[in-house]
Amino acid sequence: MTQMPPPDFSAIRQGLADLPRADNHAPGGPVQPTRIVAIAGHRAALDSERALVVGNRGMGKSFWAHALADAAARKKAAATFHELASMDVLIGFNASERTDSIAPTPAAIHDALQKCKDPDAIWRAVLVRVAAHEGTSVSATRAISPVFTELVAWVQTHGESVDQLLTSLDDRLLAAGRKLVVVFDALDRLASDWETTRRLTEALLKRALAVRSYRALRLKLFMRRDQFEDPSLFAFPDGSKIRNTRVDLTWTSTDLYSLLFTRLSQGSSAKAFEGLAGQLNTAQTLQSELSEVPADRNKVLVDALAGEYMGTDKKRGRVYTWLPLHLSDSRGETSPRTFLTAWREAALHLPAPNGQAVDHLGLLEGVRRASEDRLQELNEDYWWIPTALAPLQGQMVPMDRSVLEALWLASDTATNIRATSSGRGLAPVQLDDTTKVPEAALVDALAAIGVIEIRSNGKINVPDIFRVEAGIKRKGGVRPPQRPPGERGQ
Repeated sequence: MTQMPPPDFSAIRQGLADLPRADNHAPGGPVQPTRIVAIAGHRAALDSERALVVGNRGMGKSFWAHALADAAARKKAAATFHELASMDVLIGFNASERTDSIAPTPAAIHDALQKCKDPDAIWRAVLVRVAAHEGTSVSATRAISPVFTELVAWVQTHGESVDQLLTSLDDRLLAAGRKLVVVFDALDRLASDWETTRRLTEALLKRALAVRSYRALRLKLFMRRDQFEDPSLFAFPDGSKIRNTRVDLTWTSTDLYSLLFTRLSQGSSAKAFEGLAGQLNTAQTLQSELSEVPADRNKVLVDALAGEYMGTDKKRGRVYTWLPLHLSDSRGETSPRTFLTAWREAALHLPAPNGQAVDHLGLLEGVRRASEDRLQELNEDYWWIPTALAPLQGQMVPMDRSVLEALWLASDTATNIRATSSGRGLAPVQLDDTTKVPEAALVDALAAIGVIEIRSNGKINVPDIFRVEAGIKRKGGVRPPQRPPGERGQ
């Protein structure tokens, strides 16, 4: 029997180090079909009948919104999710400032709302643009202006013509055996204040329900977690129908490892990694369309790449379960970007181990760097997080909720966030709730986006993925990085 050569861990380590630093998907940016990894749990998020998809930053909302609208990317996804083959997708809003024949810019929406006062007319105007894009012709549309504000004004006074236009579009789609989905992303950027954002979003949710009276036309909304947690957003009649049928966009541990293995099989280490997988008799891992891979097969590969334990024995935890746990937020969710960052940084850690690609010391450093990246990433959406966590630096968690609120009260944290929000972006929507003291509302805001955990005993914990970079202590936890005074948060 021919003896197989030993695995080339040096090449695999280089492949991990070469993992791309995935950027946030820009509005209107192209989606490379090769970047698509079909995750079984994401099928519902792509279902045309599920109008609302909710996810935290970095979970793939904008990626899937634009992948659906990209014909080549949608075709690639349709190889697994076959129902996408009969679907056409257009972008109805994505916060782009570039003018478009369908999606209005935030400035155009602002001007239209200022002049016409009716948020529903704005979304009906978008659907009129969709119908025109699809070649639907109604005699009255000769009066339609390409200027969005003028179109919204026309929609307000030509309700029956709009209904005829959309019915004609629906009939044509039915005859062709197609579905048309209009996707709306970046809803937190509809306006610069929560009151206006809420009005526009509520009108869009109502319109998504109303469109269900058609048979081939559908709306799909991708929404940020904190926006979804706004208690007043779904207070309209039948609002529970769309809220209760939402899809939460998440990644299981199996999904995350399947993503990692797919990236390794596509990069410079493909030959070495597939050779290792073949030797371990786990090649099936790379061939499953829906990533429905038994966890033990993934675990065998992880053990070979990084060793079984986070130390010399099981007391420190097993790598396979330890890593997703320490990269997750308080909701148990791990960003795929964060997961890949941890593996990349582990591969860059020196000295390199023998007989495996990375070791537990590298993974510890990977978690530290991933924590830094994750906080910076969230700060782009939630500018107020560093302000909220600053008073906790050097503190020990878990801590009593009263202690946390006292720290904030002593430094006027919640008040300062609310006072300095103008021009910086949306403050926590929970601070709009005048029935709560600001410090209690800020606890709710951080819990909603997974930055803190409110335990059953009332104590407050901060997950490692945020705690480490923020310089917050926890007995037995991953130690925060040692830095010169004043460097943290820059």
